Amino acid sequence: MKNFLSDFFRLLFRILKKKHYPLALLMLLLPFFLPAQNVINTDRPDQSDGTHIVEKNYYQIETGAQYSRLDKTTTGFDNVSLIRYGITKKFEIRLLNQYSSIQDSSGKISGTKPPVVSIKNLLCAQHGLLPKITLVSYLKIPVTISPAFSGKYLSYAFTMVFRYDLSSGFKLYTNLGVNRDQQSREINYLSTAEINYNITQRCSAYAEYFGSYAKNNNANNGLDMGILYAIKKNLQVDVALGSPTLHLGINKFISTGISLRLPK
Repeated sequence: MKNFLSDFFRLLFRILKKKHYPLALLMLLLPFFLPAQNVINTDRPDQSDGTHIVEKNYYQIETGAQYSRLDKTTTGFDNVSLIRYGITKKFEIRLLNQYSSIQDSSGKISGTKPPVVSIKNLLCAQHGLLPKITLVSYLKIPVTISPAFSGKYLSYAFTMVFRYDLSSGFKLYTNLGVNRDQQSREINYLSTAEINYNITQRCSAYAEYFGSYAKNNNANNGLDMGILYAIKKNLQVDVALGSPTLHLGINKFISTGISLRLPK
């Protein structure tokens, strides 16, 4: 590997010296288009869960920061970390932790939300018109870590994840889920639809709709978009922006994160 890099930069220097700038640019962009086997596959930064199961005996850590404007006077910050571990080819266990901070004209509240234990199970692969299907289950533990975000009741969420490979580059993800609120015990229904495009083997972009619906509350509908890039096959960075209410002038967010799979 060391000899390859040495030869690569020596050749690049010679091309620059002869002022063949288009060829030099092509050489610099070449790594973006080289095949990358077993590239990390994550459940962030979008709102949708994916169908991918972490490889057996592998750990995957996905963490990110999100900055939000909730209304004209309220801002928020969230750090969400997800630890995933592959048990079999079709089953993984997960632990989710979230730190949140909200500030408005009356002051600031911050703290860690109750932990969430999750499992993910691959039900079937894609066969013709039948999509790839995964079930993701969440159990929200009623443990109060920070008084500002108490866990009053045991809560749960179940999400059915569908993936359609439309072509070699395009994928369509949809989620349908049900969630029991940890404070009110109300039942909410969740849905997402996402178009994902592989720009290269290491880089992808997406656009997504997401919504939530409850019997006693108005429906919320949002949009977001983002880009993901694998620096190495086991290391990915991402950035996303959007609005959970489609009111970009009032309610919007931007997030960035990093994900690591161990071992490589």
